[in-house]
Amino acid sequence: MATDSLEKLIDAHLKRYPEMDILDVYKLLHQGAFGAGHSISNRKTAREWLDHEASLIKPESGSPLLESVHPDGAIMRLHLRPYLAANGSLPALLDVYVKSADAVKGDPAMMQSWWNAFSQMILPDAPFAGRFDERSVGLVGRTRAAESWATAPHSPRYIALYKPYYRLLTREYANGLLSQQTIPSSDI
Repeated sequence: MATDSLEKLIDAHLKRYPEMDILDVYKLLHQGAFGAGHSISNRKTAREWLDHEASLIKPESGSPLLESVHPDGAIMRLHLRPYLAANGSLPALLDVYVKSADAVKGDPAMMQSWWNAFSQMILPDAPFAGRFDERSVGLVGRTRAAESWATAPHSPRYIALYKPYYRLLTREYANGLLSQQTIPSSDI
């Protein structure tokens, strides 16, 4: 993985979500490295949570349906609002969500490498200089590495501003799901 593709991924998310903080960058990189496996304890719980979230939101078109969370585009967020606005099937989404979680095993070494690269991107004269506090980035990295790169939620500010409702899918499963339902895929 080239550092420039990681930089482009982070930059794209910072442009779309300008209030992202360090925890949101961590979550982005974690999702790219580990996929959704951590969030599926069993299919019944995953179905109940998907149904619950779908009941909380208003379907809305106009925003991207898919967005990459992986430097090479291998893992995508499928946003629920535009998916439901396109009459997407929740049972079909659940199926590919579970399959995607099973397909991505996660790579702690890759996560470490990505975090190290991100840490370099915030130094003076680097692409994100001044955007994030160096000490805080170091602390988050050390803490999460000691926890074997445990999952973390979005920051409270990110949740309040962007109200994220999505599922992580491999690009292959996402494309298959949308193709099967003849839903056009617009992604970033």
